[in-house]
Amino acid sequence: MTKGEVLGCAVAFALRRSRKIVRGLKEGLTEDERYVVADHTVAQLKERGDPWRLNEEAPAAKPPST
Repeated sequence: MTKGEVLGCAVAFALRRSRKIVRGLKEGLTEDERYVVADHTVAQLKERGDPWRLNEEAPAAKPPST
């Protein structure tokens, strides 16, 4: 999974409560709409020079140390 894919999933998850933020939005976004917005956001970031290197593989999550 690339950094861009991880970011897209995080954005889509954050948009679940978009109705509270976006004035005039009478209903929340559907899951498909959230992913369309998230994918478009990531694409726009990639077009801006991509200093975040969104096409690189995301680092694997490390288990918590005990």
